Amino acid sequence: MRVTATLTALAGLTLSMQACTGASEAVTPTPVAATVAGPEDIFTGERKALIHIAEDDKDWSATYEGPIAIGDGTDDGALFRLVPAAGDQYLIEALRPREEGGRWCATADTRDEPTSIATGACTENANTLFSITATGEQDDKGRPTHRITSEEHGTLQVKNDGSALYLQQVGDGGSRGTYSFVDRGPIE
Repeated sequence: MRVTATLTALAGLTLSMQACTGASEAVTPTPVAATVAGPEDIFTGERKALIHIAEDDKDWSATYEGPIAIGDGTDDGALFRLVPAAGDQYLIEALRPREEGGRWCATADTRDEPTSIATGACTENANTLFSITATGEQDDKGRPTHRITSEEHGTLQVKNDGSALYLQQVGDGGSRGTYSFVDRGPIE
């Protein structure tokens, strides 16, 4: 009986809405869930993301050559995608187009000390695979923060002056560098 009453009420509502908009127009609701991605969707490799440095309110930016820079998130190098790889690790693919083509990912650049992070070919190896783990905390916009680590090279950190990213094994002193991910839409 309750279901029948509910269906009757819905039918009446639909007829009322059609009367308000014109008898020939049908009212079709837009499903919100289909257009809005959840925070976990960024980890599927199918979404563009801004990688935000929570401590400094800055964002990653892939350069054409050299290390990944820190900027305001508005240039064409500020988009990345997190591509699931071996185990619980990810390739962090830079979506900035490169003249030579191909896919480019974040990689440990071991030519200097401390080890910096740059872009290189997207091949799964000890320099390009990163674990991303939730800290249980949030940034100033309420987004979950994460630590990014390389099994081979340590935790991804931000210099105290906020000028650069580097990888280093962390001891008892902890690390400076937590990251949140801002969804920028589906990969096209």
